[in-house]
Amino acid sequence: PSVSISLVPVSSQPGPGRLLCSVMDFSPAQVQVRGFQGGQELKGHVVATDVVPNGGWTYQLMVIWE
Repeated sequence: PSVSISLVPVSSQPGPGRLLCSVMDFSPAQVQVRGFQGGQELKGHVVATDVVPNGGWTYQLMVIWE
């Protein structure tokens, strides 16, 4: 699999923005993505896409923490 983490600014709101984690080309389809800050799991304001097939028996998923 490949994992990419990026900061997505939110122009309408002050603050650091959103953290986007893209997980690509993994198989099997079952995957767990969790985020941590200072040793604590980030559980509030988490949005995740459904696991999407890429073709070729691999999948992708995106998770956003606000």
